[in-house]
Formats: sequence, C-alpha cells, structure tokens
Amino acid sequence: MQIQVKSPNISLRPSSATVNQQGHLVIGGCDCTELAAKFGTPLWVMDEQTIRDAVNCYKAGLSSYPDSMILYGGKAFLTLAICHLLDSLGVGLDVVSEGELYTAEVAGFPPDRLYLHGNNKSERELSSAIAVGARIVVDNIAELRSVGRLAHKQERRARIHFRVIPGIQPVTHDHIITGHYDSKFGIPLEQLDEVLDLAASLAPRVEVIGLHAHIGSQALEIAPYLENISVLAKAAASMQARLGNRVQEIDVGGGLGIKYSENDHPLAIYDWAKAVAEHAAASFHEAGIGTPRLLVEPGRSIVGTAGITLYRAGHLKELPSGMRYLAVDGGMADNPRPITYQAKYTACIANRMNSSDTEKRLSLAGRYCESGDIIVKEANLAASAGDLVAIFGTGAYNYSMASNYNRSPRPACVLVANGAADIIVERESNEDLIRKDRVPERLLRRPNE
Repeated sequence: MQIQVKSPNISLRPSSATVNQQGHLVIGGCDCTELAAKFGTPLWVMDEQTIRDAVNCYKAGLSSYPDSMILYGGKAFLTLAICHLLDSLGVGLDVVSEGELYTAEVAGFPPDRLYLHGNNKSERELSSAIAVGARIVVDNIAELRSVGRLAHKQERRARIHFRVIPGIQPVTHDHIITGHYDSKFGIPLEQLDEVLDLAASLAPRVEVIGLHAHIGSQALEIAPYLENISVLAKAAASMQARLGNRVQEIDVGGGLGIKYSENDHPLAIYDWAKAVAEHAAASFHEAGIGTPRLLVEPGRSIVGTAGITLYRAGHLKELPSGMRYLAVDGGMADNPRPITYQAKYTACIANRMNSSDTEKRLSLAGRYCESGDIIVKEANLAASAGDLVAIFGTGAYNYSMASNYNRSPRPACVLVANGAADIIVERESNEDLIRKDRVPERLLRRPNE
C-alpha cells in the first residue's frame, strides 16, 4: 500500500518545524537563533525534509499512472546542492537559461532528465542542450528552424517538445499567467500543423516526442489543470495522426500553489497529483493515444514551504497616524515578491515563539530605498529591536530573484537536516560587489595631469 506523506504545501511551516524548550523556532533540528548567530542575517534557510516530503507526495499521487516523471521547475530555486538532492530523488529538471543548464551540467545531472524551456533561447543555449542530450521544449517556428540547423551542424539528433498555448487562464496574479491566448509563451494551437510539417522536413535530425503546456503559477484550484490535460490530449491525437508517430511524452506543466497565509487554501500535492494522473489516463485513452509518459513540472510547491528567511529586527517607528513600522536588515533585494506581485507572507518572532506579550499590528519594513519595500504589510507581532524575525514560505523565487539593489551583498543560504546546517550558497561580500567593476584609465587621471 502506498504511504501518503502529508502535503507540505498546505502548511505555513516547513515539515520539520518545532519549538524548543527555550521558545526558539527549530527547523531541521537546528535552532534558528543559533543559525542566525553562526551565519548572520538575513539568512535563507532551506529544510531538506520538506523537499523530500513534497517529492514523495507527488510520486504517491502520480503512482496510478503507468509511466510518469516529476520535472522540478529550476527557476524556483536552483543551486548545485539542490541539483544533487533532486538527482538522488530521481526527479527530472526543467531549466530555462544557459546558467541553469550549466549548473545542472556541473552537478552531473543526468541529461536524459533535463528539459530546456524558454521563449527566446539563444543559439548557445540550444547548442549546449543538443550537445549534452537534453530535451528542448520548442516555443516558436523560428526556434524550430534554429534547432534543425544546429542539430545538423553537430550531426546529432535533437529530441523536442512543442509548447502550445492551451487558452486557459487560472485565478492567480496577472504576471504569472502563461496559458492564455495572448501569452508570450508557446505556439497557438491553430499553428500546430504548420510547425509539425516543418519538423517533419527536419527529420531525422529533429525528433518530435511530445507536447507541453503550462497555464501559470500559484494556482489553487484543480479545474484549470484538468482542462489543460484535455486540450493537450486532443492536440496530441492530432499530432500523432499527422506525423504517424506515437506521442512519447505529454508535459502538463506545474504551478500548484502553496500556503503563504491563513487565507490561502491550496489543493494538497497528493490530491492534485492523483487527480492529474487519473484525468490524464482517461483523457489519453479517450483521445486514442495510449499512455505516453506523463510529465509534471512543480517548482514552488516543492521548495516554497521548505524555505524561511531570518531577519534581525532594527528600529521600531511609531507615527502620529498610528502607523507602526518595524524595520529589518533585509527586504526587497532578498525577497522582491511583495513589491513585484503584492505577495503576502506570514511572520513570527523566532527567538520568542511562546511569548505572552500583547501583539500589536505593525508593518515589517525592508531596509531598501523604496516605499514599496514592505515584507509584511499587516503583521501582528509583539516584536522589538534585536528580535529574530522569521518569514515563512520563502523557498521559491526569493534566492532566484534576489538582487544587489542599493549595492547590498546577497545573503547566505543553508540547507538543514537532522540537526546539521550546511552552507549551499555563501554570503556575498563587499569585495564581491566590486569584483566585476572596471574603471577607464582616463577617469584615474588627476585634473592637473
């Protein structure tokens, strides 16, 4: 009987989160106050157990389908250590840039589990993918021509998917919807026959093995995903009839949301995966395409809940209007999602989890020179200067989207498990900030010279 692990995406806290006798938040067996003292703040903390639990939930939910594979969406959070962890779990990897592909290559990630995405891949990226044997998810006709030419030049075969636009719009932020008719990603279904004919002319250097569609991110309902599967099944049947070859793989995308606040109610990973597997089996059978390999591309739901960010509280400011700001030593440079997507987060005082002090409403303000640099607009915390503030749900798109705004070094990241904390990304230094700077000789001359 398949063991079902509790889905971590429906919890605010990582799987291993506890509170010790000192009232300190503990993640992966590590006291967060000790982590902050040893590694400094701001600090990204990733819980290995939560990542493992999420993967196991996906595997359990997909187990009813004859052949399936998880492709982790690397854009959510990708480092060498994460590549090694994913490889050990038998997970595939979706990469979208030369840098992500290079990270996977250096980590020794198996190329037959690598898929290159992107709406404007460079020739260097396409050449690298063909050379290592990664699958390429082709976004447009011009790219297909480039793939054919580069595969011929290398005398290698490029195995490709076509990304199609399914015309489905889930309920989420406008900036992270990707499957609607006007999307910048993918090929309109009306143009699929045209690209299939072109692909046929490029054989045998180009082999079409599948279809892909992704409808968006941080979606909390199942219906749009099932509709996407139905659309892909019909498109695959048309593709199979036109090419005369069996469709080997269908990638239904990812985008399942996580719980960032008490107002979020995502579908549990296991339930989502089970529904996807069952609907895929029924839809593919009805379309007469057999049982191609079913691919899903979760990112946020695997690493989002696994991550927390630790900040040191600074000044508490109370304005005559009654507005209260508690400033912390990080902000939009290490977490741009609130100012970009109006994302909401949940905070706690990591060094006083059991405090009986009266909570007061305040805004957690970042330290950067933007009025919009607010991490949590309305937080009920009995916090003061010197406290250690933890923000939950920061494992996805925080490290990935971080910047050096205001010339600030990016934080360190540690992976915690069974009481051990290992640095997987070193903290940047001021020296790192100027390492690539160059000064023209003429600016080094003194005015009287």
